[in-house]
Amino acid sequence: MSQSIRQSVMQASREWIANFNLGNVQACIERYLPEANMQVSPFGRFDGRDAIGAFWSEFAKSGPTQLVYRNVEIKVLNDKQAILSANWSMNIASGFISKELWTLSDDGQWYLAEDDFSVLTQLAAPLEQHMRTSLVLVDLQNDYFPGGRFPLDNTDEATKQAKTLLTHFREQGLPVIHIQHIFEDENAAFFTDNTPGIEIALSVAPQKSEPLVVKHQVDSFIDTSLEQTLVELGIEKLVIVGAMAQACVQTIARSATNKGYHCEVISDAIAAPTLGYGEHDFSGEQLVAANLLSLSFGGAEAITTAEWLNKNS
Repeated sequence: MSQSIRQSVMQASREWIANFNLGNVQACIERYLPEANMQVSPFGRFDGRDAIGAFWSEFAKSGPTQLVYRNVEIKVLNDKQAILSANWSMNIASGFISKELWTLSDDGQWYLAEDDFSVLTQLAAPLEQHMRTSLVLVDLQNDYFPGGRFPLDNTDEATKQAKTLLTHFREQGLPVIHIQHIFEDENAAFFTDNTPGIEIALSVAPQKSEPLVVKHQVDSFIDTSLEQTLVELGIEKLVIVGAMAQACVQTIARSATNKGYHCEVISDAIAAPTLGYGEHDFSGEQLVAANLLSLSFGGAEAITTAEWLNKNS
């Protein structure tokens, strides 16, 4: 039962989004119950369909479109109610949906009884499509380089390619996000706090204007500011470089894809160590290849630095 309810609510939500993107504001308004309420941060509370309709009609004058929900979660309360939460972005704004309370009416249709969302970013003009792609540099920190506590096989070469992309993104004024891993366990083998090994390599170090996301786990999304940063910037696509291929690179690509982002992993700009499993030994190059193969199945598109620049220049 809960699965069918979840599917029905998802379909109702998709219809609302489709009408919004078509500019059919009246159809969107009619999916609210007459007594519905809507809380919009920072704009206030709107009680009843008429007040909600007035808000959306005024907002429509700014030409909103390209609305997308990501990281959608639906929690079924009972056979007639479910709560949807998500991240959202459109051409002129982005934010979070804390709560859409969908209710099954006597006519067999699902309607919004409550709508609680936040606007994190609102733009005076639509964000150009190329600005919705961010370079994400994952864990290119001193401990992964020769002389560090856990050197990888090809960190120097991978970082050179990452630097080439970083230079391109900076020259074009495109978004750049840096990820830094710091283990909270003081006995960790590497990346322990207050050591030189946690510092990002100087050649790809963040500039003051570039977000730095600090994480304490393999997944860059867990207990970090990454998701909020992506929402605030209106990002749709991640171009991923860094280390390690079999751990943090694999995981950020999987997590981002599952949340609705498109990912490109730069095949010659990621690094891995030599590792053994049972009777088998794998070089860093082999681990990179194996993880790119894994990601090709619904995780990310693999592309070289030169190919990416040729396609995007």
